[in-house]
Amino acid sequence: MAEIYYLLTWGTFWLMLLCFVFLLTVSVPRRDDLRSYKRVRLLLAWGVFFLMTLVNLTELSMSDSGTNDDIWYTRLMTLWIGACVAPVFSIVNITLINSHFFSWRSLVRDLVIPLVLVVGNVFLFEIFSAKSLAFLFAYVVFIVYYVFVVVAYTVIFLRNYRQYSIRLNNYFSEPGSNLLKWTVTTQFLATSSGIMAFVSLFMPHGWLCVFALFLNILYPYYAIRFINYAFQFPVIAPVVEEVMEEEPVVRDSVFMLEDIVGEWEKEKRYLQPELNIEMVAHELSTNRSYLSSYINTCKNKNFKEWISDLRIAEAQRLLLSEPKTPINEIGERVGFSDKGNFSTRFSKSVGMSPSLWRKIHLK
Repeated sequence: MAEIYYLLTWGTFWLMLLCFVFLLTVSVPRRDDLRSYKRVRLLLAWGVFFLMTLVNLTELSMSDSGTNDDIWYTRLMTLWIGACVAPVFSIVNITLINSHFFSWRSLVRDLVIPLVLVVGNVFLFEIFSAKSLAFLFAYVVFIVYYVFVVVAYTVIFLRNYRQYSIRLNNYFSEPGSNLLKWTVTTQFLATSSGIMAFVSLFMPHGWLCVFALFLNILYPYYAIRFINYAFQFPVIAPVVEEVMEEEPVVRDSVFMLEDIVGEWEKEKRYLQPELNIEMVAHELSTNRSYLSSYINTCKNKNFKEWISDLRIAEAQRLLLSEPKTPINEIGERVGFSDKGNFSTRFSKSVGMSPSLWRKIHLK
């Protein structure tokens, strides 16, 4: 098993090095609003992949040594690297869904604390011993901090993703516009790798092989997704780049906006496919923030729900007035670009599939 782990460590070393070079050399679109992305791109390359490359190189150099001191140094190094990689990876991931999140001050703080802890642990280990109360206390503190960082940044990510989802639903009318679902998956996979790294401190080489294999899948996958993000950015830029502050709806202006929105609905302009709130605001000669506040407050819905409900109501009318028209065609005519999305939204709104609803109401 030790030989397998040795080979996997070599494989991880070369994969991390390849990802590091890949991130630094692949060109991305030249856009001013990709500033935050380019910043965290360097952070990901140096703070995750280069660091992981050094870790694997160190493990390879110590693979022939199995003294008690080396075991303790490996544990401390694992905690230190994990406590550094967890916040760096999470900061990168959160910045992809909220470009205003990145902060040098927070990053420095999150890197200095584990550095102080590892230096303190090494100092106590050298002065005393692995069995001394002083070292064991410092070691437990390090473990508690490590667990806290992994859990805390997962919670912070989920909080930011929830806000991102709100902005997404208040901008796009189609769920297919969410191109960043993969960030949730990778965040939980990264959290799992943090837990596995912690457990590996107390497990034999068999567990380490599983952990190494897990990293060999996770990090290259993330590097590819991260690079693709730059090319998908134009679609999601309004949601990621701009953190909207909703404007309060002034009562005297409600009736004016209600009239023009009502007229817009009567003209059935919501049937346009791939509609977003920027397009509607432009058609209504108002601003996006004010329109969003009006829909949220007066309609008690987000933009996606509002457009979806209007389309479903029109679909119901067509299902009855044109009983021979295929359901997929009706879905397209009312603005749903994906037939699966039409069925899902219809079922969620009405409580049954379009075909069943038509069958019941045509009796």
